[in-house]
Amino acid sequence: MVGTTTFASAAPALPASGEASKLEVSMQVGGFDSKVAEANGYEIRTSESGAQYSVKKGTLRGSSDDMTAQNEVAGNCGVSFLYINGRGGNAIDMKTGFAVRDAVSDFTWTVTLNDQGGQTKHDFLGHYDADGYVEKNRIVGGLTRGSANAYVIALANFAILVDGTVCFSGGPADVTTIF
Repeated sequence: MVGTTTFASAAPALPASGEASKLEVSMQVGGFDSKVAEANGYEIRTSESGAQYSVKKGTLRGSSDDMTAQNEVAGNCGVSFLYINGRGGNAIDMKTGFAVRDAVSDFTWTVTLNDQGGQTKHDFLGHYDADGYVEKNRIVGGLTRGSANAYVIALANFAILVDGTVCFSGGPADVTTIF
C-alpha cells in the first residue's frame, strides 16, 4: 500500500516510574497511497528533487496550488496521543487517537499494554473521519495490580488522508498504576 516504506516494530523506550511521560507526539508523512488519492480527486506528483506530494487533479504544474501542496506535506502532518489512567478494580481508562491536517480515508491503530500479568494488544477499527480528529476510548479490565505501560508503535500505526498522504504515528506512550 505504501510502496517501499519500512516499518519499525520495536517498542519505544518508556520512562522510569515517577518520570513524566511524553503523551503526545508528532505524526509524520511517510508516503502516499495513490489509490486513495485517485478515489478522492487527488494525484500524487514527484518534484524535481524526488519528493512526492499530493494535489487536486487538474492542478497545473508550477501553479501556486501545486507549490502549496508540496509545502504542506513536507513535514509534520498531525499529532498522535495516548493516555492511560488506573481507575480501580484492576482496570484502566485508555484514550488514544490522533489529529491530522485533513479528512481521514482510513487508519490502522493498535495500543500495546503491558501490566504485571503480561502484554495485550488493543486494536481500534479504521473508518472515514471528515475532520481528521479520531479519539478512541476504552476501559480495559481484568488487569494485574501494579505498574503498567502502554504505547502506540511508531511507523506501524498510521492514518491515510483523503489526498493519499500516509501520516505515521510518532509512537506516544504512557505509564500508570493499576489498583
